[in-house]
Amino acid sequence: MKGERMNVMKTRARTIIYRAATWVAVLVLFVVLLVLANTFTEGERFHGLGTAGVIAITLAGLLALFRATRGSGAWEVSVRGIGWMTLGAVLHTASTYLFGVIVDASVGQVRVRPTICIPVLFGYAFGPVVGFFTGAVGSVLGDFISGWGVFPTWAMGSGLTGLVPGLVVLVAKERRNLRVLTTVVLVLIALTAGVVFIHPRAPEPWTDQVKNHSFWGWALLVGGLVMMANRFLLQDRSVALAAVNLWGTLGIMTGNAFAALADIWISEFTPGTAIIGAFAPAATTDLLNLMVFTPLVLAAYNLLRRTLGEKEVHGQDT
Repeated sequence: MKGERMNVMKTRARTIIYRAATWVAVLVLFVVLLVLANTFTEGERFHGLGTAGVIAITLAGLLALFRATRGSGAWEVSVRGIGWMTLGAVLHTASTYLFGVIVDASVGQVRVRPTICIPVLFGYAFGPVVGFFTGAVGSVLGDFISGWGVFPTWAMGSGLTGLVPGLVVLVAKERRNLRVLTTVVLVLIALTAGVVFIHPRAPEPWTDQVKNHSFWGWALLVGGLVMMANRFLLQDRSVALAAVNLWGTLGIMTGNAFAALADIWISEFTPGTAIIGAFAPAATTDLLNLMVFTPLVLAAYNLLRRTLGEKEVHGQDT
């Protein structure tokens, strides 16, 4: 009995060490690519202690998150998972270039940017490590080949956008927790829209031109209401689609808030510029694109899994 217990403990220790090594390797690779892209880019570059400090603090926070939840299966990455991770980053990179350079379309003030669906879906399907890698590395490479340069806070924000949906693994009963998740998302959307309506005029991030941003408050409310309607209509037909939208929104709000607020330190944004001029437009654009394109991306992904002989993504507790 004692020998069996020792074997179980050793196996668990090896599993945790493997998960930790995988997560550290992903973070190190991301930083190396970030530095290389910054060195060789012809576009925007980052420098200074502020950027290094934000990167270091963020990495420490991500390692702390792993430490707090290392006993769960959320951080497990199989050999096949590494393949999906690579595919996700490639798709994110290609989509960034396609919809940023070749196809620059918009509907009113909202840019067509289905790229956001990729880290959200890969994080939801394969966990936080794959989601973070897809978003962060895909963002760095996509911005680099597009010639824009490197924006570390927004690359990390994109990584967080993919990481947060991967935390669904920590939730035991997804269907049961949709109500809590819906409440959290509604509160975040209402708070953001409320801030925009209270103080709609703020400088834009890169031009410092003062504009009225109230459009983004209304767009965020409309997008949130439509998503909530979809959530109640879809919860019995497709838990996965309802959950991807909700977890994706939570990831979008987290990632964009991190990037915008970090630029108060790095780019010397004022709080008004960061929250109203940067966060609200970016989060709203991502939210609307997620809501429109997720069904198409999820259908394509499930078709690919059927072709490979794997189970479709239907969500937990279905």
